[in-house]
Amino acid sequence: MNPRASYIAAFTGVGAALYYVLLFLPGIPVLGTPASMDIGASLSPLFGVLLGPIAGPLAILTGNAAQTLLPTPSPYGIPFIPAAALSALAASLLVTRKWWITIIMLLVMLIAAMFTPPFYPLTEQWLVYTIAFYDKVAALIIAPLVIKMVRGTSSKTRYIGLYGLFFVAREVDKAFGCFIFAVPTVYEGIFGISDVGFVRSLYMISPLYYLIAYLLEALIVTIIAIPTIKAIKKVPGLSEILYVNRVKI
Repeated sequence: MNPRASYIAAFTGVGAALYYVLLFLPGIPVLGTPASMDIGASLSPLFGVLLGPIAGPLAILTGNAAQTLLPTPSPYGIPFIPAAALSALAASLLVTRKWWITIIMLLVMLIAAMFTPPFYPLTEQWLVYTIAFYDKVAALIIAPLVIKMVRGTSSKTRYIGLYGLFFVAREVDKAFGCFIFAVPTVYEGIFGISDVGFVRSLYMISPLYYLIAYLLEALIVTIIAIPTIKAIKKVPGLSEILYVNRVKI
């Protein structure tokens, strides 16, 4: 087997096992709001930054699938299995010259959602769409600035850029979740909701509270990521095998 393929297979397996365990961490409530932070899932972009655009997303996808399907499959979670893996992929691409793929991914989901029943026609359902996706649109807008800051000359700028990177990557996860739930096969076929008006009302619940949770999640991941990346960079040979040699800290 190709040595590179061996490394990818090994780190995918280790990453999947670690992420699977992290998914069982309890959510942390955001004081004063009905939202909570999902610490395990929020770490998915860090896996992408550490393991790269192949091993990172594969590890997250495998761990997420195992958590959803074992020991008893949960039909409600199956449509959302790829969400965190897309977040890991987005983060890994944002630290490379292929950052534009993340922007295209996010843009495609934002456009595709416009043509799903809860948001169509957009001229009539623009308010629902805005409330559901305003934070994802914001992530799309700030993504070029985040990329520039991650490559900045000062440590402070790069730290802020890394925080923005984790926020944008998590918004890719959330954009996929909002889009896929708006597909009739999911909200009607799996969740049994036949009233599209009720589906629209679900998108209107506490949008600001969840944005606060996403911002706090990104902050926690940044606090974890900085010393982790610094430590890995000090281990001879490990930073070359992993993906962190592309990240300036």
